[in-house]
Parts: sequence; structure tokens; C-alpha cells
Amino acid sequence: MMEILDAVKRLAGIETDEQDGVLQLMIEDASAAVRDYCNRKECPPELSYVVREIVLDHYRMENGDHVASIKRGDTQINYQNIITKDNFTARQRDAMYRYRLVRVM
Repeated sequence: MMEILDAVKRLAGIETDEQDGVLQLMIEDASAAVRDYCNRKECPPELSYVVREIVLDHYRMENGDHVASIKRGDTQINYQNIITKDNFTARQRDAMYRYRLVRVM
């Protein structure tokens, strides 16, 4: 996970550690979404670049004008876009497709 965090920070041009907590949560959310899409218990290491791309996409969106609400007492900010398997791009889905397991009910 630290390798993904370092890569995301490098690609986003982040030089401080202030965003590490938020980025780590985004990495965990993206990994969970990939696991969910692929029907796996663990995120395949071969898909770390997809997790990195998802986090970068959402980080860039959140630093734009995509705020849904702000609460000032105890500081709460909600963003319009959350990381789920529903907002993967076609390219990301194509990359994950060969790692997808068939779910048997």
C-alpha cells in the first residue's frame, strides 16, 4: 500500500505528508472496489496500477468543484463522487476483466 501511496503522491505532485491519511483511505476504497468488481478476497497485485489510476482520478475530482455539502462544526465535507465499482472507466474495466472471477450463487 505504501508503494501505491508514494506513486500517487508523486503523480499528483504532492510533496508533503498532509494528505497521506485521505489518500490512504482512497487507496483502501479503490482496492475494495476492485476486489468487489473482480469478486476476489484480495486485490491482485497486478492491478495496483488500476488502483493508482482510480485514486488519482478521484483525487483530482475532489480538488475541483465537486463538493456536495460542507458542515463547519466539527468540519465535515461530503463529495459528490465516491469510489465504487460503478464509476470505473471502460479502460479500467477492461484491465480488470481478466482477473475477474465468476461468482457462483
